[in-house]
Order: sequence, then C-alpha cells, then structure tokens
Amino acid sequence: MTFHSRTTALFLQVIIIALICTVTLCGFGCEQTKTVYVKRGAGMLGLEGTVGQEIVLEDGSRVVVVDELPKKKTATEKAAAAEMSNKVVDPIFTAPPYSLAGQPLPPEPKKEPPKELKLREEERDGSITLRAVMPEHVMAHFVEAVKKQEYGPFYSQMLADEARQAYERAGGEAVFVEWAEKNRKELLTFLNRMGSNWSGSEVVTEKVSTLRMRYRLDRRNLPDIRFEVVEIVKEHGGVRLAMIR
Repeated sequence: MTFHSRTTALFLQVIIIALICTVTLCGFGCEQTKTVYVKRGAGMLGLEGTVGQEIVLEDGSRVVVVDELPKKKTATEKAAAAEMSNKVVDPIFTAPPYSLAGQPLPPEPKKEPPKELKLREEERDGSITLRAVMPEHVMAHFVEAVKKQEYGPFYSQMLADEARQAYERAGGEAVFVEWAEKNRKELLTFLNRMGSNWSGSEVVTEKVSTLRMRYRLDRRNLPDIRFEVVEIVKEHGGVRLAMIR
C-alpha cells in the first residue's frame, strides 16, 4: 500500500471515530453528498487550518473545519422544528391599514335610555326636592303646595329669584304663606282652570323676553276668578314662577 493510500485510510478512520457527520440529499436522481464537520485542532493530516477551511475528498465528501461541532438535535426538537415550519402565522399589525375602504364600521356604543324626570323626590330625612322643566310642572307643584298647605319647598325651589328676593325684603317665607292662605280658594280655582286648559283656547301665551313667558287666562266666561296672569322664567336649569296676579 502506498503512503498516500495509508494516509487517506488513516484520515477516514479519524473522521469516523472523532467527528460528527451530516448527510445532505439533493433529491431523487442525485448522488448522496456527505459533509463532515471537523473540530479545529484535530492534530492530524493537516487539519490545523483556519475555521471555515474546506477539504474535498476523492469520494466527493466535504470536510469543514469548525470551532465547535454542531450538536445533534433530539427527536423532540426535530418534531418542534417541523411543526413550526408548517405553522401558518397570522400577520401582526401594529397600525391600522392605510385604507379602511370596504371594512365594516365598528358598532356604535349603545346609548343609555334617558332617565325619567322625577318632579318630586322625598328623601329619608324628610327633605323634598322639586323639579320643573315646563310651566305645567310649576303649576302642578303650586297646586300641591296650596292643597297640602306645604309651602316651604315651593317657596325655596319654585319661586324665581326676583320673586323670592321681593318676599325676603317684605318679611320672607311667612309673608308668602300668609298671602297664599288668604287667597287659597281663589288660587286653587285659578290654577286648576289653567291646568285643564293649558293647551286650549282659554289660555293665551305671550313671549315677554327670551327667558320669560306670560300665560293669560281668558276670563270672559269666568268673571268670578280673581287671578288672571302667570309669568314663568327660565333659570337654574329649569323654569320657575316669577309672578301671579
């Protein structure tokens, strides 16, 4: 056996014993190509070359010098790699598309139903809250105040500022109560008549200013009714009684 043949045989033995081999197939009809990775510093047959150096043997095998030999993958790692390669990953958008044409609009948020307006609320402590957003509400509160002789809440909450200030200068709530009690029968007749004909022909509406309306009762068929006019103003988010005469 020649020296060259003995050297080649010894080289192949070193590869089989100390090196990791991977086989690469190019497909049907192709010859098998073998690539052998050799760790740098094998100390034999001139394999002290630089990392990346390749040697092609007579049978076509490639010998590549590396710093570290590649680790063999376990069966679990191979299965996981195969699964990832077959998995379809949805695209991740960090911003909306440039054009939203053809895209359905998101549903509008549901609107909460309007809350029912409570014209009168009685608290546990006995306090009463009155509300009015229409002239009819003010008249209804006044009727209840006169009927039940419960004037305090009406005086503090349903009288317009100008009317209450005038009563305060004259003596306050006591003066208002005295006037209402003195004219109690006539007030109830007038207020009930106004309420039953509020939208009818017997009540004439006049606009005094942007925030003030006057309502006049036609007394031609009711000559015995003492009162005739009610004026309502808008203030503090509602309407209040400014004058009655």
